[in-house]
Amino acid sequence: MKDTPQPTAEIAPRDLITQIWTETASPALEGRLATQYALANGYLGLRGTHEEMPGWASPGFYVAGTYCAAPAALIPIHSPDHILTHPERVKPEHHAEYTELTTMPNLPNPVAVRLTIGGEVIELEKIAILSCERLLLTEEARLSRRLTIRDGAGRRTVIDSERFVSWANPNLLCFRYRVTPDGHDAPITVTPFIDARVTNARGIRLYSVVEDEQAPGCNRMQVEIAKPSQQVTIIQAYRTYTDSGALVVEVAIGVNDAEIAHSALAEGYDAQMAAHLQAVREAYARDHFDIGADALSRQGLLFGRMHLEMALCRDNPDVSVPIKGLTGEGYRFMVFWDTDFHLFPYYLLTNPEQARNLLLYRHRLLDAARRNARNWGYRGAQVPWETGTSGEEETAPWLNLQERELHMSADTAYAIKLYDDLTADEDFLLNYGAEIVFETARFYASRVTKNDAQQRHELRDIGCPDQYHTFADNDAFISRMAKWNLAYAAELAADERLHAVRKKIRLMDGEVEQFAEIAETLYVIAPNADGIIEEFDGFFQLSTDLRGISEQFCSHTQAVKQPDALLLFLPFADEYHAEIQRANWHYYAARTLHGSSLSLPGMALAAANAGLLDEALPYFQRSARMDLDDLNLNTNLGVHLAGYAVLWETVVFGFGGLTPHRDRLDFTPRLPESWSGLCYTIHWHDCRLQVELSPDRLTLTADGGNPVEVPVCVRGGETVMLAAGKTEQFS
Repeated sequence: MKDTPQPTAEIAPRDLITQIWTETASPALEGRLATQYALANGYLGLRGTHEEMPGWASPGFYVAGTYCAAPAALIPIHSPDHILTHPERVKPEHHAEYTELTTMPNLPNPVAVRLTIGGEVIELEKIAILSCERLLLTEEARLSRRLTIRDGAGRRTVIDSERFVSWANPNLLCFRYRVTPDGHDAPITVTPFIDARVTNARGIRLYSVVEDEQAPGCNRMQVEIAKPSQQVTIIQAYRTYTDSGALVVEVAIGVNDAEIAHSALAEGYDAQMAAHLQAVREAYARDHFDIGADALSRQGLLFGRMHLEMALCRDNPDVSVPIKGLTGEGYRFMVFWDTDFHLFPYYLLTNPEQARNLLLYRHRLLDAARRNARNWGYRGAQVPWETGTSGEEETAPWLNLQERELHMSADTAYAIKLYDDLTADEDFLLNYGAEIVFETARFYASRVTKNDAQQRHELRDIGCPDQYHTFADNDAFISRMAKWNLAYAAELAADERLHAVRKKIRLMDGEVEQFAEIAETLYVIAPNADGIIEEFDGFFQLSTDLRGISEQFCSHTQAVKQPDALLLFLPFADEYHAEIQRANWHYYAARTLHGSSLSLPGMALAAANAGLLDEALPYFQRSARMDLDDLNLNTNLGVHLAGYAVLWETVVFGFGGLTPHRDRLDFTPRLPESWSGLCYTIHWHDCRLQVELSPDRLTLTADGGNPVEVPVCVRGGETVMLAAGKTEQFS
C-alpha cells in the first residue's frame, strides 16, 4: 500500500525588492554589516550589530545633536602628500596645536543582553555559530536576526531577535529577544543591560557614566558628555515570559524621557510595533516612490529612500542632517554642503514642512558664519565646510578645505531660493531667508579679486569641488554659484518688503550696487569651441595620463574625483544647450575616477538630464548598490546618504523629467527603454501631486485636499490646470 503524500507547508518567497538579508557572522564583515542593518528615526540611530556584543561587534548608538569635543587622535593627521592637506599646517611643529576635533559620542549600547544556557555564559567568540542571518525589511524599517548556536556542552539553541527605532516616538526604540532550545532542556536566562564598554573610533571614550541603576525589570544609565556639558539618560524597561517552550524578553528603551520606556512596555511590544509601522506607512505614502526597473536597482533605491527618511530629525531646527545620518562615525557626523545642495531638494519636494527646519538651522548659525568670514579676513557670512550644532568651522585644522571650498555659502542661498519658489511660505524669506542671501553675497563681494587688465572680477586661490585640485583659480562651478548669489541678493534688495532686513544688517544702496556690478563682471569660464567647459584656469594644460592616480598623486593631471563642472547643469541647465551638456558629460566621464560617493549618482543625473539614457543607466544601477555592495569599500563608516538623494533626483528630474518652477511644474519625461515605468509624489505650494510614467503615457493626479489648482506643462505644450482630485493623462 502506497503512503499518502503529505501536504507540504507553504513557504513564502523572499521579496528581493523590500527585503535585504545576509547569512554570515564573519567578524571581518561586521563593520560593514552593522551599517547596512542600521536603523534610525532622525533623533536616535542604532547600528545593526549583535545583541550579545562579542568583542568583534561594531556597535553604535547616537543621539542627534550631542556634539562634543574629541581628541584630535580620533582621526590620523593626513599625509603631507594628501591633496587635502595644507602644506603649512601639516608640519610636525604644528601637530601639538591640533588637540581637539568635534564629533558625536558613541553612547552605551541599549540593546545588549547577557545570555546563559545551563549556567554557561554565552559568548559568541567562544561557541560555535551554526547560522546567522540578518533580515532588514525596508518597507517596515525593522531588523530581525536568527542566530543558531552550539554551546560548550554541545547544546543547540535558536535565537530570534528583532528591533525597530520608532518612527512614531522619537525617544523610543524597542527589541524582542526569543531563545528556543533545540532538543535540550537546560535552563536559560536572558538579562538585558546597557553596555558602557562602547567607545568611538580608535578606542576613544567621549562620555562618563554618572549613574548606573540596575533593578529587576528596569535598568537606568545616565552619562555625561563634556565640552559642552550635556547629559543623556537611557532607561531600559523589560519583561520576560515563556511562549511555546521559548524564553522571550521584550525591551522598551526610552532616551531622555523618564516615562516613555515604562509606558511603552506596559502597552506591549506589539502595540509599539504597530504604531511604528503606521508611522512608516504614512511617511512612505507622503513619499510614494518606485521604479519599474531591475530588482537590484529597486532594492538599493528603496534602501536609500528608507535611510533618507531615517536621517531627518523632525520638528527640530537646532540640528541638520549629518553626512552619514546616524549610521556610523564617518566624517564625524558633520553637516556638509551635501545637505544644502543634494539632500535639500529631496526633502523640499517630499516633506517641505520639515525641509524648512534645515534652513532654520542655517539661520540659527548665521552669526557663527559671520565669525567664520571675519576669521579669514572677509565680510558677510561664510558657511563652514564642516560643522555640527555650533556653526563654527570644524574641519580638521590641518586640511586646506575650510578657507578654499567656497561654494557652501551660495549652496545655502540657493536652497533658500528653491524653498521660496516651491512653497507657499511667504514669510520665510522676510524673516529668515533674505538675511542669509544678503550676508553670503557680502562674503563673495569681499572675496573676489579685481582683474584690471581683463576688466573683470575673479575668484582665485580656491579649492575645486572635484577635490583633486585644491589650489586653483576661477573654478567654473564656484564662480557661477557666487555670481548667482550676488545677482539674487541685488534682486531681493529691491523688494520693499525686505526693507527691515536691510536695515537690521545695515545693507546700504552702495553695497547693493556693488553686488550687481560684481555679478555682472565676475568671470565664469565659458564653453570652448568644442563646447567643453574648462573646470578651472589651466585644467586643459594638465597631464592626460590618469594611470596610478591617488589622493597623494593627482593634482598634476586632468583626473577628477567627481566632475564638478557637470554640477553647473543642475541650477543653470537653461544656460547650456543639451548638446553642450552631452559633450561635457562624455569629456568628464573619461576623466572621473569616482573616488567620491557623489560621483556615480551625479554622473547618472547629469546623463539623464542631457538625454543620455543609455549612459545614465549603468551609473544609476551601480549607484543604487553603493552601500549594499560596498562599492567604495567604506560602508563600515556609515551610509552614503547624499548619493541616495541624487539617485532620487535622477528618477524625478532626470528620467521623470520634472522641472519645478515658482509658477508651474514642467515635465519632459525620458523613461529608459528597459523600464516598465516609474512613479513618485511631490509637494508644491501646499499641494500634492502623484506622477506615474509608463512607456506610452504620463499620468498626473492632484491630491483631493489640494488648496489650489496645480499648473502643469508637459513637453512644452499648453499649461493645464489640475484641480484637486483631478487626473490628467498625456501621451
